[in-house]
Amino acid sequence: MPDYDLTRLGSRAFEQLVVALARRDIGPGVAVFGDGRDGGREATFEGTINWSGTASGGQNELDQWSGYTVLQAKFHVKPGITPKNNAVWLQKQIRSELDGWIEAAEENKRSRLPDYLIFITNVDLSAVAKDGGIDTVNRAVRKWITDDDTVKSGLRVKDFAIWHADQIRSMLDTNQEVRCAFPALLTAGDLLAKLTPEWVSLGNFDAQDPLRDQLLLAIKDDRWIRLSQSGGPGEAKLWLDDTAIDLPATISKPEGDVAVQAVRHVLRLGDTVLRQRQPDRIKRSNLVLVGGPGQGKSTLSQLIAQAYRVALLTGADPGPSVKEVVDGTRSALARLRLPVPSNRRWPMRLDLAKYAEELSTGAETSLLRWISHRLTERTDRTISPNSLRQWLRAWPWALILDGLDEVPSLEARRLVYNKIDDLLTTAEDDDADLMIVVTTRPTGYDERFSAERFEHLELQRLPSDDAAAFAQQITDKRFTNDDEMRVKVAARMRAAAHDPLTIRLMQSPLQVTIMSFIVEKYPTLPPDRFTLFRMYYETMFDREIAKDIPVARFLSQYRTEIDRLHEQVGLTLQASSEAADGAEASISPQELHDIARSRLLDRGFSHFEAEKQAAALVEASTHRLVLLGPRDDGVGFDIRTLQELMAARAITEGDDSTVMRRLQLIAHHPHWRNTWLLAVGALLLRSERFEKSILRLLEQLDTDPHRLYARYPTAPALAADILEDNLAAKRPRFEKGLVGRVLGSLDRPPAVDLARLAAAFLSIASDPLYRRLVYDRIESAASAGSARRAASALLLEEMSAEVSPHDTRCTAMLNSYRVLKVPESEGQALAAWSRILESSILPVQYPDASELHFRIWSSIELPGDQGVESIGLDTYLQKLVEPVGLGEKDMQILKAGLDALSGSRIQLTGPSPGVALPDALRVGAAEPLLRALDNEDVATSLDLALGTLPSTHWTVEAMLGAAFKPSQNRRPVGPDILRFVAEANAADNSYPD
Repeated sequence: MPDYDLTRLGSRAFEQLVVALARRDIGPGVAVFGDGRDGGREATFEGTINWSGTASGGQNELDQWSGYTVLQAKFHVKPGITPKNNAVWLQKQIRSELDGWIEAAEENKRSRLPDYLIFITNVDLSAVAKDGGIDTVNRAVRKWITDDDTVKSGLRVKDFAIWHADQIRSMLDTNQEVRCAFPALLTAGDLLAKLTPEWVSLGNFDAQDPLRDQLLLAIKDDRWIRLSQSGGPGEAKLWLDDTAIDLPATISKPEGDVAVQAVRHVLRLGDTVLRQRQPDRIKRSNLVLVGGPGQGKSTLSQLIAQAYRVALLTGADPGPSVKEVVDGTRSALARLRLPVPSNRRWPMRLDLAKYAEELSTGAETSLLRWISHRLTERTDRTISPNSLRQWLRAWPWALILDGLDEVPSLEARRLVYNKIDDLLTTAEDDDADLMIVVTTRPTGYDERFSAERFEHLELQRLPSDDAAAFAQQITDKRFTNDDEMRVKVAARMRAAAHDPLTIRLMQSPLQVTIMSFIVEKYPTLPPDRFTLFRMYYETMFDREIAKDIPVARFLSQYRTEIDRLHEQVGLTLQASSEAADGAEASISPQELHDIARSRLLDRGFSHFEAEKQAAALVEASTHRLVLLGPRDDGVGFDIRTLQELMAARAITEGDDSTVMRRLQLIAHHPHWRNTWLLAVGALLLRSERFEKSILRLLEQLDTDPHRLYARYPTAPALAADILEDNLAAKRPRFEKGLVGRVLGSLDRPPAVDLARLAAAFLSIASDPLYRRLVYDRIESAASAGSARRAASALLLEEMSAEVSPHDTRCTAMLNSYRVLKVPESEGQALAAWSRILESSILPVQYPDASELHFRIWSSIELPGDQGVESIGLDTYLQKLVEPVGLGEKDMQILKAGLDALSGSRIQLTGPSPGVALPDALRVGAAEPLLRALDNEDVATSLDLALGTLPSTHWTVEAMLGAAFKPSQNRRPVGPDILRFVAEANAADNSYPD
């Protein structure tokens, strides 16, 4: 009997194994595991078990059981050294379990008590007669189930069985198909049997295995954290294993948000078998990590990949340089109290922006083909997609897709979604053990992955204590050989981590790291994010100037030119990354040189001098400041926020009216959101006069007829972001104006930005100055019609998901909801619309909405089919516009645009006009509708028609906005902003003769 290492399975995979074996040994009637009283899991069987006919029979006094049997898994992560230790541990586990059943019997807590019990464990027990572990445990358990206290409690267990490790191994020998479904139990021979001769070395990780080469290269690549290459002060390098941290996250569930640690949660999921034909299958076997700029998404993806690489390289005896990384990663996992994965998934980490560039060329490249290309490029063997599919069938994968947010084109993102969905379909068909992890920013994440397949982890801000600990970690590493500086910087970082103002700038790993660079030089810390990154840039610049090197004088003399070069490059890259084919955001060395030379020529330098100094400027920017680093065949910013900072500085260069026009141009586009906020920070730092200008811009922003005026406003979310960025601190009048703009979102139900607005409402309501104002405004909707009530109810629902049920703010929300007095019919519309908001990628068909409910308030039952009129959204809107009197030609343009909504439907219930319930939202290409709105007469007529909607039909307007608004917001603005800036620069550099 082979000595299968059962501890490699992990507790959840062991439970899955037990279910599979029990179904084979006892029968298919074994029910899948369900949550137990203490978080453990149990399976049950109702019927007769004939032990003489099973692989595990012959051990009981009775050859046949008839009744209700409960199976309980007892997994020991680190079994004892001796069988005696294991027997003692198992006795304690069983005693605890029996005590739970006795308590349940006495207090009538369980609907049914077991007639029989089977305890299954991965520990080895001694078979020595009488004194061995098997006999000892059996005697103890029989005594417990037959003593008077047990019988008096009402628990009457007729018999029991114990399946220990040797018995499980024996069952595996007779059920090879079950064993082969669990990679931790596979042998090299198993892989040879599964793969074609072309790939006989695959998975052995020996010198002939191409995957070994890929692992060795990848584990070294991902040890590096990008920020260390950005020239931060301090000579120590920042390696992943020195500075990695796990981050808090929440998972949205119907009963409320669940707090987890992101990496721990991913690795725990990965330790289970995720084959979709597994009896105890996990439906949501994939994850999306959602986090803001610099919040650590990519670093987490690196850590996850490194953990799996370490697991695969265990025992592989790599060379010294790789062994150093393996040992360092093991130490980092131990420091974070994260286990090395038991399920040794093969990790592949890919940049989605590069994949999107490939798709944007029109190439029908599947993800498997793309992965095979990447492997072939990095190894000395050609790896075909077909061979890779064999590997997918044979071995579990962890496919990590980083940077969905860096795919800015809506069309390119939908292509990416489709290709990921295609791979999942292939994996299901092959019964592959595949886990996909995707990272993205929340801004612009409009077409969500299916909640049926993906679990969404929302990364949270670093708690102040964690930020302080991480700061200490960074400081200790950077100043290993300078005790005085280490103590000084550490003290300043501790103070910053507990200061109410600066802690807002230490809520992500990137911010903490940059802050450590700044406090090394400046004891006074920045009050906002723009100043934080500006000081980082200036700190790096000043550091180079202060060095006693020849180039320091050049840096000092040409500082303005170097600033402008970075700004122009930042703006150029930010604009080019708006398109799918430029998502990687890089420019060639020649383009960089041309930008520098053009700038010098505009400043009046001769052609010879401009050529000479341009080369020096490029050299200084790429080799001294190293904000611009190598990227494929060009250069780009290693830190995306610094690219956005430089773009913001370029946008804010010029007279006030010109700058405000530029801000208005990019305000709606999610790709430019961070740049927009950094530009606002730059203006507010420049002068207080911009407070009025920005408020005026927010007032005028949603007056464009082509955007249907203020029906789907952008200004409230922008105002919320300004508040969140701390840009209104110590500016009470400005702050009050922003709060007013945020509260304006209650005028109509938000079709977009609901989560961001809810977070802003929570933050504002936490301030005693505004708390009553917020809830009074919400409650005033009680008498303002269905649409206003819906807006308030939706925001309250979303706010409730962000706080603990025990939070005192929940009471205020619940009271406000009661004041709203939402009628049942309106509650049905809210429930249906909530489902639309939480749904998957468009287009989709939504399931029965009767499953919907508010998270904390009440379940909402939707009406049946009787008395319900179903109508297409496009038909409804066409009929709505007809009375407006739109000309026949324009009406045809509108109808062509509305065809995109032909798969979307609503249901009208109740007496006329009834309540409109969203039934399905299926959207084709939005461009025809956008072209229709480009016609001002069409757009104005549609707006007028929407103004005639009955208040109870607010979902019609909301569905229309959800259908076209994300695409409209993402219409490219990069070429226009580049042109406007270039024209202004040309005007500024022209002098009279």
